[in-house]
Amino acid sequence: LYTTPLPALAGQVDVALIAGRHIFGETSGRLVGALICLGLIPTISAMMWIGPRVTVAMGEDMPVLGALARHSSRGVPTAAILLQCAVASLLLLTQSFEAVLDFIQFALTFCSFLTVLGLVKLRITRPDLPRPCRAWGYPLTPLIFLSITLLMMVHLLTVRPFQSLAGCLLMLAGLLLHVLARRQDQEGTRPTSPE
Repeated sequence: LYTTPLPALAGQVDVALIAGRHIFGETSGRLVGALICLGLIPTISAMMWIGPRVTVAMGEDMPVLGALARHSSRGVPTAAILLQCAVASLLLLTQSFEAVLDFIQFALTFCSFLTVLGLVKLRITRPDLPRPCRAWGYPLTPLIFLSITLLMMVHLLTVRPFQSLAGCLLMLAGLLLHVLARRQDQEGTRPTSPE
């Protein structure tokens, strides 16, 4: 912030690249951008590994999504990888990179918020559970995280309402699918009455 004026950063996605140009000059700024891109490769790799595994777990938990739990003869979650590839391609072909980033950012931020909120709720409602991992500074650190994350979501909703609401709709669609799958699962396990 000392080297780059705030107006130059306002509304920009690639703030590190802009700051790198201001600090190191045009050529070295490009080098900073290249290093950032290289740093993103492991993240992309991790998402390519994690995404299908989550989809497979959903297919194993919900019979209605059972087709997504299929593996190849070598144990590769083919159906889940193809689904992830189709969704990613659809997003990239129909939206700008910035719109996809905003859409995903809101959904991932919301997931992080719900995860930490769930941990706090679990600590309150089930204090008897063993806690092999402790949160440093509890309850202050989770509350600070929740506050900052909530502010980020409100900011995203104000600045990018369409993409943020699309992320919200994605979360609601997942919740609806979960509720319907649970209901179908409960109806399938209900004992039938003898006639």
